[in-house]
Amino acid sequence: MQNISQFISNNLFHHKDLAGYFEPVMQVIKPAWRSGFFRSQVKGIRVLSENALKITLKPEKKWPIHTAGQHISLTIEQQGRLISRVFTIASGAKKLKETGLIDLVIRTHDKGNFTPYLGELAMNSWVNISEPMGEFIFDEQSNHTTFLAGGSGITPFIAMLDDLQENTQKHIHLLYYAKPNSHLMVDVLEKFLIRLPNFSFELLNRSQHGSFSKFVSIEHTDELLVCGPEEMYVEAEEFCKSRHIPFRAEHFQAIKPTKSLNEAARFTVKLNHGDLEVSNQDSLLSEFQSHNKPVMYGCGMGICHQCQCLKKKGIVRDIRDGSLSDNSEELIQLCVTQAVTDLELEL
Repeated sequence: MQNISQFISNNLFHHKDLAGYFEPVMQVIKPAWRSGFFRSQVKGIRVLSENALKITLKPEKKWPIHTAGQHISLTIEQQGRLISRVFTIASGAKKLKETGLIDLVIRTHDKGNFTPYLGELAMNSWVNISEPMGEFIFDEQSNHTTFLAGGSGITPFIAMLDDLQENTQKHIHLLYYAKPNSHLMVDVLEKFLIRLPNFSFELLNRSQHGSFSKFVSIEHTDELLVCGPEEMYVEAEEFCKSRHIPFRAEHFQAIKPTKSLNEAARFTVKLNHGDLEVSNQDSLLSEFQSHNKPVMYGCGMGICHQCQCLKKKGIVRDIRDGSLSDNSEELIQLCVTQAVTDLELEL
């Protein structure tokens, strides 16, 4: 029966599934309803600093309960385009069970393609989120753990601390790097000091305090957990290997185009059924068609969303206005998108 439904969807409705074909109808009844996504209602937006927001969401009831440290893909609609970014959940599973709410703490960028729009979200409006993802979670067996956070990388640790029991005997020391006076959620960390007897933290910045290595007590560290930029991850990996300390990490890496945007180039697109080399001079849809790759499409103008797919990694350019994506996960439309770097797509 499932195969029959898939066949009808592919050949008669040119969608991955029947639910996707009826999306416009469903959205009249349920705003932001989308096949393959979870709806979530905006329940709070709080400005934490000049460039940071805390957004509180209420996921629909069937959303799976997350484990502290996991992340989600957040999708919003902006001027008819669906854009997505990945964020770690900044609250524990306990809060979700008690209130039905989750928090996201997000660094905003004035010239970004996503975060400038978050402050415009209306209360009780709807967005889409993915199921919880990732394996960066707290090891319950560890008795002495050092957390190392950089910038907005504090969020998974907030969630982990949020879920710890008041009477926990685990010793946790947090080293939190950020620019001077830019540390996020310090008030929350101070509350953890009261609630968790063996928790401590230090607010550090690179220019004044230098490397984290001199702040790690090797004798009292069973495991190092790291969340921050690429250079922090690399330094922590070398540190732990040389001292035989187990470590786990979640890091974000900035990837920039290696070619001039006006220079003709070819890039590799990693697909879920094989790789493909494409030109940056034509749309991904045209490139796929020229290579006889099976792909669904409709209007070819970015209106019907039938050629929509998930970009897992890499940077693309929107042909309509020349805007560039960042390197994180995002829904794109093949017909109005060109490659700017190597890509990983999920069709």
